[in-house]
Amino acid sequence: MSPDRLNKLYPHAGFVLVYVLWGINLTSMKIGGTEWDPLVFNGLRFASMIPLLWVYTYFYYRSNALKIQIAPRDIILVCGLGILNAVGMEAMLQYALQFSNSANGAVLGRGFMPVITVVIALLARQVKLSWRIFVGIPLALFSVIIIVSGGATGFHLGADTMKGDILLLLRSVMGAIYLIGMNRLVHRYPLTLLISLEMTAGALSLLPFVLWRADAAYFTAISATGWISLIYTSLLATALGFSIHNWSLARLGPFKSSAYGYLLPVTAAIPGYFILHESISLYQYIGGAGVLTAMYLVQRDRTQTVRRTALSDQTAKL
Repeated sequence: MSPDRLNKLYPHAGFVLVYVLWGINLTSMKIGGTEWDPLVFNGLRFASMIPLLWVYTYFYYRSNALKIQIAPRDIILVCGLGILNAVGMEAMLQYALQFSNSANGAVLGRGFMPVITVVIALLARQVKLSWRIFVGIPLALFSVIIIVSGGATGFHLGADTMKGDILLLLRSVMGAIYLIGMNRLVHRYPLTLLISLEMTAGALSLLPFVLWRADAAYFTAISATGWISLIYTSLLATALGFSIHNWSLARLGPFKSSAYGYLLPVTAAIPGYFILHESISLYQYIGGAGVLTAMYLVQRDRTQTVRRTALSDQTAKL
């Protein structure tokens, strides 16, 4: 395989790794994350990474003889995306699931994000509608519905879940906005600076909830398993996961990046099977095959004309 072709595969491999990390994270949170209040968990998750991220950013800029410079409007954008991620996506997902179920969360909270992203991209004329996209996106969404419809609490819509389902759909809209907004930044600045600013803004937005709901007695009641869950989510699922995610996003664009979200039900089922000893039903086998087929179709599409900002000298050094 030629080096040029190999380089083109790296962003795709990056997204597969990201969703493997996030799939394992769902199992981790099932084991230890239930001990935590959602807002406290996410607040600590973002805050715990800030010292490490800023130390790395400092040495990155120093080693490359760079000066930290970012336009004020881009600071506002990246900080807004950090708050959107922490409060509007992560915390809202956990809140919405109190009024709906995990199957609806997989379909409405995550599954509709690529659909919304492609609609926005088509309206903005950033992508062209090809037969691969026309077939691949609906196939992926239908396959996710198959995966989560096999259990007693499978995907369904009704009055009993309406409040949560509306919030889950809103979460998908926010996810699409996050992808498109971050795609404007990853071509202009080093990822280490963007991740540091994003996580700092997210942590500060959740800090009041941490101070309000947690005290010394709360923390001492958390078991070792709960702390391991927090450490995994902070370092691997969030710091490493979002770094690889945004690096790959800069090379694939928001549409192809969002399509990889359909891998999550598949990557979550595998660690659930080996670690939690959950069964994998025929629905999941069929749906998983459908997801992989859809991913192949979407990622093989070559007719997209994504408008991208030229890479800056700083980004070229990554």
